[in-house]
Amino acid sequence: MNKGIFYLKKRAGELAAKLSMSLGRRKGSVVVLGEEEHASAPYSWSGGKLVLGDVCVVDSSSLREFSRRAKGLSLCFSPRSLYADIGDFTCVSTEATMAHIRSSVDKIGLFKDDYRISFTKIADIDNLRARYSYLAIPVTEINKVDLLDEKEALLDMLCPIEVAIAAAVGAVEKNMAVVIYEDSRYVRIIGTRSGTIYYLTTINASESFDVVADSISGIREMTSLLKNSYQVNVDRVFKIGDGEVSINDLNERGIQTEQFILDHEGHDSPQSIILFGCASNTNYDFTPERFLQTKRIARHAKVSMAISMALMLISGVLLMMGWNDARIAQGYLDKIHSAVYKNSQELKMLEGDYALLSKDLDLSKVNKIIRAYQDFEAQPKFHAIVNSIAQRVPENVFLTKIDVARANQQEGSAPGRVTQVAANVPHTTHTDSLEVVVEGIINTPYPQSKGIFSSLTAAIQEVFTISSATFSQKEESAGFILKCEIKL
Repeated sequence: MNKGIFYLKKRAGELAAKLSMSLGRRKGSVVVLGEEEHASAPYSWSGGKLVLGDVCVVDSSSLREFSRRAKGLSLCFSPRSLYADIGDFTCVSTEATMAHIRSSVDKIGLFKDDYRISFTKIADIDNLRARYSYLAIPVTEINKVDLLDEKEALLDMLCPIEVAIAAAVGAVEKNMAVVIYEDSRYVRIIGTRSGTIYYLTTINASESFDVVADSISGIREMTSLLKNSYQVNVDRVFKIGDGEVSINDLNERGIQTEQFILDHEGHDSPQSIILFGCASNTNYDFTPERFLQTKRIARHAKVSMAISMALMLISGVLLMMGWNDARIAQGYLDKIHSAVYKNSQELKMLEGDYALLSKDLDLSKVNKIIRAYQDFEAQPKFHAIVNSIAQRVPENVFLTKIDVARANQQEGSAPGRVTQVAANVPHTTHTDSLEVVVEGIINTPYPQSKGIFSSLTAAIQEVFTISSATFSQKEESAGFILKCEIKL
């Protein structure tokens, strides 16, 4: 289980790295370094397809200025010494893989001076080891990039011509192929599959006695090595460039060879093929650290500017919100000032009315008003009367009405209503007694109802004086009316 998780994490990291590399180079310019003049062309990715622009020539004096203006630059150069091989190395981390490959190259002893390594994974062997294709180039060859301005140039990719050719062939042929690329100085024989270099042989035309024979020998040796070591048959042999080695020479000697044609907008010249391959390469990169540092600084600057723009936008939104809140707050403040002014005016009017009333105030009636209020407070409350009666109601007795009226209330007036009196008669709440009328139903037949009525009368008599009691019997129930008097 742990091994499976480790493998998935490792594969996810590799895929994320390749995806970020591909997405980071959506458009830019590609340059193939020559002796005095350099070929350049713009490129862009559209719908998963690489589109190469028109090829132009840039001299060394203009290349430095060109590197400052180019947004993304992929560079390709022709090395005099390049070592390519395949090996099984640790895959615990990128640093561990690099150290393992460097140790293997040091044991071979090919380079006396410092060199740089770039590698790509072919296949996993287990959780700790994998098969890699790697290239080693002396630092002196990579120093050709010094033609660029390292403080301003944004270099996305630096690779040798062999890598660009392998990438271009990999875009057309996914199976194992052998490519013969010939220029004015070298014949390069490349064994590649899907842009990955398996083996590489370089023949110096000026030092070879028979370039054709050496080329045929190199092709057969590479084909035999691929078949014996990895059980891979070479499906096709391609020829790129014109020179001493022709397709007819190879076909006559039993090597079926065809001219490589890049099926992309009709670009089939060696220069266009190399430019196309350099722009599409994602396997090998020899970009020096100083250019990587410049690119990191530029990336951080873009991120910083994006954050600054976002903060400015947020600040603008907050400013607009604050301005709107300030306008709303000002409106509330104006309302508060208006309410305070209105309140002060009304207070002045009240003070004037109070001063006017204070002049004609008769304090002699204050004690009478206080006594009347005390007299009112001393009278029994309606809820207390109802509670006293309800507590003494036995079972099967239902009260339908409780009416409380003053004993001196005028005859014919509704209970609880205030009658109109003459203006010269003083108002008072004092009464000597209150009349309480209780009406109800006894829900039992006779004679039980009579007994219940008697017990109810006796219970109410304990708290109120009963002045009259009326009892009426029906078939299954009885009604009653009690008139009580409360002395004050």
